[in-house]
Amino acid sequence: MTIANVEFRARPWIQRSPAPLPELAYEHILSAILRGDYVSGDKLDTARFAQELHMSLNPIREAIIRLRDIGLVEVTPARYTKVADFTASDPHAAVSYAGVLAGTALRTALPAIPEDLRSDLAARVDEIGGADTTASRDAAVIAFLTAATDLIEHPRQVIHLVEATILAQCALQFSGVTRGDEALQVRSAAAEAVAQAMRAGDPDVTETAVRALFGHLV
Repeated sequence: MTIANVEFRARPWIQRSPAPLPELAYEHILSAILRGDYVSGDKLDTARFAQELHMSLNPIREAIIRLRDIGLVEVTPARYTKVADFTASDPHAAVSYAGVLAGTALRTALPAIPEDLRSDLAARVDEIGGADTTASRDAAVIAFLTAATDLIEHPRQVIHLVEATILAQCALQFSGVTRGDEALQVRSAAAEAVAQAMRAGDPDVTETAVRALFGHLV
């Protein structure tokens, strides 16, 4: 499984029916990027998207602005619109930020989480530490972030972490960074620390450990 196949479990109050055109355009462009149809640095043709979706350029532009605000797309007026170049920038910042948000969410939610759910979250972290390929690691990371998102009650905080997760997903997918055996051992130890803190139900240690783990992912 690649991280492009990992789907976010949308909250009922986030879903819209029928979806507005900018939302449809956003989902279409985002899916194309996550599938790898467009890679880091590729230019995006807004006219092509409008033709594919049978809509005007206005909702396409709104979708592009939203992707730009997340950090997934770079826009230079009258010149180009392209996928952010994660190979040239620092993907570590995007991944670390997602870890900061997830750690904060878990610190708040952990005291009210039953033991079986804590164990499930810890098992997801174990998958991060035990992943033997980049693709399996990335899929485990996104699955963990999605599970953390499900614990948040405030709508705006949910959206914030979802957007950070999307950016982290692309940073992991396009960074092209490979780590040696020593780095893998550090990641495994960091994941074990998170899992232990979760199983113990310690919110403060969990937050600190999650931040440390995400600091070792890229």
